[in-house]
Amino acid sequence: MRRSTEFGEPRILEIQKDGSSDADLMISEEELAERMDRLRTMGRTIGEDFAMRVVVGRDRGWRYKFKPINTIEVDPEDVRKRGLEYCFGVIAHEGAHRRVSRTDFIPQALWQQTGFSFLMNAVEDPRVNNWVAWKYGGARGWLEEVYREDLPPEEGAKIVAKKKMGYVPKHIRYGLEVIRYWRTGKFSEDAPAEVREVLDATIKQAERAYGMVPEREPTEEEIVRRAREMHRLVRDKIWPEYQKLVEESKADEAVRQMIKDMVEAGELSLPEEGMEGQEGAGEEDVEKGKPSRKGSREPLPLSEMPEDLRKEIERKLKEKLDGMSEEGREKFIADMEKKAGEILDELESELNNKIRGHFSDQPETKHEAKERKAREEADKEAERKRIEEIRRLRQEADRKTETGKGDYERAREDVAPYIDRVANDLMNIFIARRFPQKRPRFPGQTLRLRGAMKYTSRRDYKELFEDRLPAERPDYTFLLLVDLSSSMQGNKIEETFKGAVLFAEALARVTATIGTIKVAVYGFQDVLIPFKEFDGDLDDKTRDKMSIMKKEVGNQGEHNRAAYNNDGYCVEGASQILRQAPGQSKILVVLSDGQPCGDATYRVARYAELDQNEELIHVVEDISRAGDQYVLGVGLGSGTEHVSTFYRNDLSNVENIPNVNIRQLVEVLARKLEELIK
Repeated sequence: MRRSTEFGEPRILEIQKDGSSDADLMISEEELAERMDRLRTMGRTIGEDFAMRVVVGRDRGWRYKFKPINTIEVDPEDVRKRGLEYCFGVIAHEGAHRRVSRTDFIPQALWQQTGFSFLMNAVEDPRVNNWVAWKYGGARGWLEEVYREDLPPEEGAKIVAKKKMGYVPKHIRYGLEVIRYWRTGKFSEDAPAEVREVLDATIKQAERAYGMVPEREPTEEEIVRRAREMHRLVRDKIWPEYQKLVEESKADEAVRQMIKDMVEAGELSLPEEGMEGQEGAGEEDVEKGKPSRKGSREPLPLSEMPEDLRKEIERKLKEKLDGMSEEGREKFIADMEKKAGEILDELESELNNKIRGHFSDQPETKHEAKERKAREEADKEAERKRIEEIRRLRQEADRKTETGKGDYERAREDVAPYIDRVANDLMNIFIARRFPQKRPRFPGQTLRLRGAMKYTSRRDYKELFEDRLPAERPDYTFLLLVDLSSSMQGNKIEETFKGAVLFAEALARVTATIGTIKVAVYGFQDVLIPFKEFDGDLDDKTRDKMSIMKKEVGNQGEHNRAAYNNDGYCVEGASQILRQAPGQSKILVVLSDGQPCGDATYRVARYAELDQNEELIHVVEDISRAGDQYVLGVGLGSGTEHVSTFYRNDLSNVENIPNVNIRQLVEVLARKLEELIK
């Protein structure tokens, strides 16, 4: 029988309580997508974070990541086999954290004290469950479904601690007992006396703390106020007593590290009753509630050893310390205390992440800060080596070619300071508009949480369900059209080519981050000149091809018809290509000086009797009237004011940006695109 684990706890997947098997519960990809839509709506609605991504995770298990974009990764096996109520429970809990958990006012120095972050999480988890169950009547049942199917979180956390250290430190046991008390109203019968003493002294304060929930429809001010009140109560009333257990845990672990050091050095041999299994949990033992004895062996803390063995070890430990010089003894004790602190901080960080859900953007623990600094140092070293390698390769390339850097590479270096900014601005626009928008309707596709509340009070059926609006989650398709006629020579083509590189690189960055973006790049003279198709990648081959743009203006490229710029004909052709491309939201960006001067061969048939200026004006007006794409005319460099004549702001879905350099373009580009899309 296959088992899936979280916290290391066993979970039966193949045989359900109704006797059905996994094969009976397998669902189609369409059904999986429909369930994911419901979970996505649930998470965003409860968290009131409608930009949050809820996606199928790549690995088994649920993961919560809040940077760079708030994301919940969902275990697809749970969605397929454990049912929506279970998944709703997980999503409801995490959505509640997103909505009402706040910690940015807590000093980092306090947060990084051993045990404090775990204590806060142990109180906050029940607090958010209380709030979400109060606000949404169905959430209580969903949470109960989670606890029914999984081992309770406190039991799972014990398994994590025992797998890591062979036992559960006293301050960790306290936090787990707080969660257990919230869930069952009683403590474990085997809670150590020291832990029980602190629990008896503080549990009423803990109840008050996890009862400090904001209103059902709280303002941000109310959310922060209640979070501050909870923090002050934990800090002032619980933390002083809890610290006693933290100090006892540190002392227990420091002595255990001394014993472990003596065992590894061959100075001490422990019998079976003094050792505990560390890695791997035996299913039979765990199901019986007993710690496993499989895996590597670790000494138990002295407090958990039989009395006779404890006294014998204390005697040998005293002999070892007495036999050391004062300096050696101080160093040995300091080393063991340091190891103890590190392993306790590491366990705390792991348990903070393992307890279902966690604070949004919570401060780093001491262990997390240590790991981050180590990663940063490793990254700095890797970056230093990467830069050295790039410098070597560039020097080698410069030696092999007379011109050294290519036009594209030089332009990319010039616009490098702006690429991230433009990409981030565009992502902010697209993310804000790409998520589902819905309207109440009866009958509808899905149940509305808010509508259900209104239905309960008013029996208002039309509020009970909802449909998606047709414009939900548009895919964006860009076609970048670059004027390569001889009128663009000099400063115009220098700035325009930089603009083309900026657009291409920034949109490639957006595509890599959020997907759903297609980009094509064309130039034009008398006809369209393709450089990148919608399905092509912005790779070195494409960049080399785009480098020809500057040469085309002086008839040193491949098409070499720079004497002509048939703007109307080419803009019409580009619009037709864009119209046939996939995607719902289509944007045509034209980089030009806005002065048509083409030959008579390539004309828009319906406007053949007009001059070419009028032809372009009518083509842009036609695109505006069609309403299926947006047009942005950009004039880079001085002498490009004609752009505003042909790409008029008074037309629907049309904007222009004339006479700008790259820096100025970066300042206004996002605003102009947002105006177009709105």
